[in-house]
Amino acid sequence: MLQKEYESFSADLPLEHVHTGLAIGNGLLGLSVWGEAGTINITLGCASLWDHRGGELWKQEQRYDNVCRALAAKDEKRMGELFPWSKFNPSVIPLARIVLPLPGAERVKLSLADSLLAVEGKDTRVEIRLSQRDKGLLALRGCGDFQLLPGFDLAPVLKERGFSAPEKQNDGFRQTMPADPAYGVLFSRQEDGVFFRFFRGEPQEPRGSFAELEEENRAFWRAFWERVPEVRTGDAGTDGFYWRGIFAFQCMTAADGAPAGLQGPWIEDEQLPPWSSDYHFNINVQMCYWPACRAGLFDNLKPLWSMLESWKERMRHNAKCFVGIDDGYVIPHSVDDRCVNLAGFWPGTIDHTSAGWTASMMFEYARYSGDLEFLRRFGFDFMCGVMRVYEAMLTFDGEHYAIPYLTSPEYRGMGMDACGRNPSFHLAAIHRLLQDIFEAAELLGTGVPPRWREIQEKLPWYSECDGEIALWDGLKLDMSHRHHSHLAAVCPFDTGHIPDAVLQKSLHSWIEHGMGTWAGWSIPWAVMLHTRMGNPEMAQFLLEIWPKLYTNKGGRTLHDANFPGFSTGLLGSNRVMQMDAGMGVVAAILDGFLYEKQGVLELFRGFPSESGCSCRNIACPSGLRFSGSLDRFSFTAERNVVLRFRFPNGKWTDRELHHYAANSVFEIELKARETVTFCRCVQPKQEGIR
Repeated sequence: MLQKEYESFSADLPLEHVHTGLAIGNGLLGLSVWGEAGTINITLGCASLWDHRGGELWKQEQRYDNVCRALAAKDEKRMGELFPWSKFNPSVIPLARIVLPLPGAERVKLSLADSLLAVEGKDTRVEIRLSQRDKGLLALRGCGDFQLLPGFDLAPVLKERGFSAPEKQNDGFRQTMPADPAYGVLFSRQEDGVFFRFFRGEPQEPRGSFAELEEENRAFWRAFWERVPEVRTGDAGTDGFYWRGIFAFQCMTAADGAPAGLQGPWIEDEQLPPWSSDYHFNINVQMCYWPACRAGLFDNLKPLWSMLESWKERMRHNAKCFVGIDDGYVIPHSVDDRCVNLAGFWPGTIDHTSAGWTASMMFEYARYSGDLEFLRRFGFDFMCGVMRVYEAMLTFDGEHYAIPYLTSPEYRGMGMDACGRNPSFHLAAIHRLLQDIFEAAELLGTGVPPRWREIQEKLPWYSECDGEIALWDGLKLDMSHRHHSHLAAVCPFDTGHIPDAVLQKSLHSWIEHGMGTWAGWSIPWAVMLHTRMGNPEMAQFLLEIWPKLYTNKGGRTLHDANFPGFSTGLLGSNRVMQMDAGMGVVAAILDGFLYEKQGVLELFRGFPSESGCSCRNIACPSGLRFSGSLDRFSFTAERNVVLRFRFPNGKWTDRELHHYAANSVFEIELKARETVTFCRCVQPKQEGIR
């Protein structure tokens, strides 16, 4: 249940641009409220409003063996010929803005309890609601005059892309598109408010009652807050961001909405969004959805799975062109919602772990949710198709398998030295995928190719250089880097098989090279790594400073730091909003309470012993729920399951007064609805010596 002290969040005006605005969403539409006293803007964005023209499809000449020959020869010209920049890319486009003249406005306030946005002042109050059920419907109460401005009037780029002026009428507008269905927004004044409706194709009249919409919102969010985990970290700022973050996650990834891209549904109204607000599969999509399993919001992943399933033919085509097989699946790292490549950045295009990481997400979803029907229908086929492509890329020298050339994501950009043999990131991804495939095959009662067992035995688990985990053969970390991909065997892939001495030296080097080029999404990944390396104080410190560094006045999450001095950043701007970092922080907070390491659940590893942390209802793999504190905790089974966990520091006892030592592993079979509880042993007070 949402804690009362975090039920609302407000920001004083002015809120200078759209991404400083306070925001709500329903998985399709997003509203951002911003502006200054006198003029309040409500920017309408839509996550699925794509201009699909442009981009590139995979070509026959982009075969992996051609790539390897060009890289071996350091032939930059040839790589440019194989992967030319697309002159025109698909993009999510601006939708509209509602402008309210409100001279008395002083602040914008968001109620997390029921998603009400209110613009308040001494003699002013305008309430804004967005329907969760009727995805195109929103309403205002308390407003007088307003303007509805189409994106075409605000964003010159639409005219540059060949859009015609919209058809305007007294109650809204209709915008035709060069190659996609028309869209628009209509409005009507009702007794208790002004109603707006977004539509695609044929116009639809906005109808409704503000009171009914209010009740719908309250019922929806009441049910939502009863389902999600409760947490207390010991830091009020971190707790506040958790509640706002899990709210934003639902607004962005509703189970009946559109798949979430880089910005979710919160798209600028005066320009195209950075990177088209596309689907970046080399970490960003994964991080956007990281909270889903831990928070028990499994259904929120279904729009993503449906989109991927609709890509089957195109992903097969990509695999045929890339490695010459008919039963593979390939996703370039940067695509639109039809799997069209936003082309040119060849290190990302050939990054097959874009698909490998996604395949492991699918199995994680199946393990948490118990949705074996999805695994049978598509998930297992996708996992195996991704592995078939890895298999085709590998070479074998009679003793070991190897990856001839791949990148460590975005390391050294597009240079001819941005690629190498056996990158640790991809080795870990292959091993994670193989472990998942073998476990999934056992669940489904099916077989796997024998060669995959051999690959598991004869493919290195990581590359090593000078006693450290290498980015690839012969290259250890030599600079600060926003991707922590060479450490992926630790997190997110948890493949193990790294000697402690190598791991400790690698972590020392990573810390030594520092945070100078990190992005907002680098921080939550680093929090998870510190949690796993036994640095809970650092994990908590990063969570505490992250909102100051990477959120703005309106609480929105940023790609680059909000002010200079911490990181050089990538873009040199604090106006680029992306949802990946904020969602990663939500996941990292939950991760501090519980994560899995080699099949064993690790408890409270992200918190110092004096933190006073507690949680309720965190989802675990295989249908478990975890609740507790550093003094008492419990697991409840939602289906028959084997529970394995490691005790936190201290001495523990169960209800039968059996005693357990710190760091010992406990295992038990639980039946559905069965609960086990453990309490910290209270040390008797020592009597004073006379």
